[in-house]
Amino acid sequence: MIRAGAGAVMRVGGGVECTTAAVAALCLSLALCLAGCASPGGGDPGSGDPGGSPAAQPASTGFVQATEEPVTGPIPMPLPAPPPYINPSPPASIPTKASPQAPVAGPVPTPLPTAGGESTGTTVYFVAIGDGGSRGVRFGCDDSLVGVPITAPPEGDPLAVAMGELLAPDGTASRAGLYNALSGSALRYVSGYLDGTTAVVNLSGSLRPGGVCDKPRIETQLAQTAVAATGASQAAIYIDGNTLADVLSLR
Repeated sequence: MIRAGAGAVMRVGGGVECTTAAVAALCLSLALCLAGCASPGGGDPGSGDPGGSPAAQPASTGFVQATEEPVTGPIPMPLPAPPPYINPSPPASIPTKASPQAPVAGPVPTPLPTAGGESTGTTVYFVAIGDGGSRGVRFGCDDSLVGVPITAPPEGDPLAVAMGELLAPDGTASRAGLYNALSGSALRYVSGYLDGTTAVVNLSGSLRPGGVCDKPRIETQLAQTAVAATGASQAAIYIDGNTLADVLSLR
């Protein structure tokens, strides 16, 4: 409040009294300055800028808080962790059922006896034609079956030695004055083995009988020579895989 006059006293805000007119204006300016300095923003009250300069404003962080949306549907539950894998050690041996052995097709070969460390003998059979059994066993066309002993070398196969002698074109038969019904044939010994009590003989080549009476002579000579060399009770003769009976029937 200002009261006019020389001795007037002017009271302004902020507790300042001016007693003279000369200093009234100064006091007014000071009061305005004090009022401006006391403002919260430090700016000019009449300017309408309560916050002062833009630098005084706090800087924006640019962070926007995200709002969590509600979860719809069933809430997935975490799966339990699988148990640790343990590799079991295999057993030392796994018993297996023994499978039955397949039967062996055909005869089981038995090794033929050999002469060993010393020479041994065997017998080769030839024919005395028309002898009527005087020199040997009678058979066929009133012939005699005559055995001629031979010697097998050490470590030799008596069957191979005997068959080699029987199938030779000339040899023991002619020297003994006997007939060999196999002399006109071209046969060779391939192999032989024992099938139980049967001597199996495999030959190869061509068989050429000299007549009807040569058929029983050929069959008897081969069979008896094989039995004598192997100790078997009977013989089975094959020529190129065919039985001797089949080959003779075709001749």
